[in-house]
Amino acid sequence: MRLIFRATACLVLVLGMAMALGKTAAAQQGADLLPEQSAAKAKAVLQQVIGALGGSAYLNVRDSDCEGRVSAFGASGDVTGFTSFRDEWLLPMKDRVEYIYKGEHTVLGFLLGADGLNITHGGTLVTVFDGDQGWMLDKGGVSDQPEDVTKNFVEQVKSGMNNMLRSRRNEDGVEIRYGGTDLVDLKEVEWIEFFDRDHRDLRLAVDKFTHLPVRWLMDKRDPDTREHTEIATSYTQFLTFDGVVTPLSLTRTQNGRRVAQTSLSSCKYNTNLSPQLFSRAALEQRASETAKKGGKDKQDKK
Repeated sequence: MRLIFRATACLVLVLGMAMALGKTAAAQQGADLLPEQSAAKAKAVLQQVIGALGGSAYLNVRDSDCEGRVSAFGASGDVTGFTSFRDEWLLPMKDRVEYIYKGEHTVLGFLLGADGLNITHGGTLVTVFDGDQGWMLDKGGVSDQPEDVTKNFVEQVKSGMNNMLRSRRNEDGVEIRYGGTDLVDLKEVEWIEFFDRDHRDLRLAVDKFTHLPVRWLMDKRDPDTREHTEIATSYTQFLTFDGVVTPLSLTRTQNGRRVAQTSLSSCKYNTNLSPQLFSRAALEQRASETAKKGGKDKQDKK
């Protein structure tokens, strides 16, 4: 098992030139600054970003509870399926996601990067991670997540935008540079670049006028083939919940191809989630309660 306008030629030409000019400007501005100046300018932009996201309310998030729907896209760009979910986080590394699905649901296997899931007639699937430990509850019961899956979760946390903005930017060994200006999604942006001791190459595109995040880029390299994969997350439709400015729409692309889109319907912050919720024991209890309820429902139908 493995966890996971049409436009006129003139418009295309104009946008292509604008993007090319933007990238040239970015390269020139980044090259013109001394390392100390680049770092200072980057940190100044980051303070604007944090302020736009809610300031102290954003920085002081301890936990979050969000609901919404996630869709998956195939190679042709068509939606292959979607599922509703509830995602609970206890920062920095405890996560519990409950997926609610109907009927036979192959898209969950894609979204989770898993094969052989017991998903046939609708129901709920729950994944829980606590650092480098992970478990899953499906109709077959509770099972441990494979080591490569838990490692992938840890990597996602360490390379995530929110984690970088809230804490990792202050870690020893993390270098921050100003990458200049550019045009991204028809918005004028400023690029901020992050490099850490583990050679992660992370970049943030910031709207030059609203100071809100536009895109988060992660450059991954396969250790065996040395091939690079660019994974990007774009953010739109911001709304404030509990003082925290939150993007309602998150689009994920891989090497320029859209693979998933998340639409949030609501979020709550600092609700004092219990650490016990993020454990195998909690999933075992949930499985037991579901089994008892299922048995009772069968008796009631007789």
